[in-house]
Amino acid sequence: MHHPRRGLSLRGAVARPGNFCPPGEGCRRLCTRVPGACYKRQRMRLFAIGDTHLPSTRNKDMDRFGWSEHPRPLQSAWDEQVRPDDVVIVAGDISWATRPTEVQEDLAWLDARPGRKVLLRGNHDYWWGDSTAKLKKLFEPFASFVGFIQNSAVQVGPYVIAGSRLWTTPEAPPMPGGEMGDETPKADYVEREVNRLGLSIADAKKREAAATGPVIRVCAVHFPPLYSNGLETAFSRTIEPWQPKVCVYGHLHGPGIGAGFVGERAGVRYVLASCDAAGFAPVLLHDGA
Repeated sequence: MHHPRRGLSLRGAVARPGNFCPPGEGCRRLCTRVPGACYKRQRMRLFAIGDTHLPSTRNKDMDRFGWSEHPRPLQSAWDEQVRPDDVVIVAGDISWATRPTEVQEDLAWLDARPGRKVLLRGNHDYWWGDSTAKLKKLFEPFASFVGFIQNSAVQVGPYVIAGSRLWTTPEAPPMPGGEMGDETPKADYVEREVNRLGLSIADAKKREAAATGPVIRVCAVHFPPLYSNGLETAFSRTIEPWQPKVCVYGHLHGPGIGAGFVGERAGVRYVLASCDAAGFAPVLLHDGA
């Protein structure tokens, strides 16, 4: 089966003579990375995208969900908006792979996109094991992967990013049809994810204490930590005392998109960045200003 993501042009290619930065980038020097990329170093921005649902070697497409030619529209938007020095959180449900041997091409697709990536596990990422050492080895060939969240935090530039996969909580409203496997509340899963989230935030606090300059706290999760009904959850009770600038999540699709809380609550800005909710483009979380 043909997939539009095959035959990628890697962003490490050298620009041909005559490829100058576009108007407004602040210079007219020849680019040394890729056409359209500014030679001058610009401020680091933070983006997020969730639920890329890449096909893996199983060739599982998204046509039945109405995602036409996926991931081509996402690739176009990503390559146009994100610069090499930006950071992109990939907030779970990365690939339909069920084992590490099936996910390599999807990871290569992510690596080929501009920006430095921080990865997070989703409920469909069956290829993502519990061994941190094995994950490090799996991700090692991909130079743009600067970290992954697993009972730990990641610091990139000023951003200190903590999180976990989470799960559906008892406070979740009934979900409309169209979800890609929405899970029912399970007390033991919620408790486990609260613990994992706590470990990640504790690691973030250590990194912040050791930082030599100001940091920007960011929470990245897969399941919604808060729903449109505004009811407090075990996850929001864990996140909000830490006071991250933003908490980004995914998981919700189609008619279920409206079930997630979007906006500010208790000083935290909640953002939904699942692929279809985001219009198949990375969501800008912080502009680096």
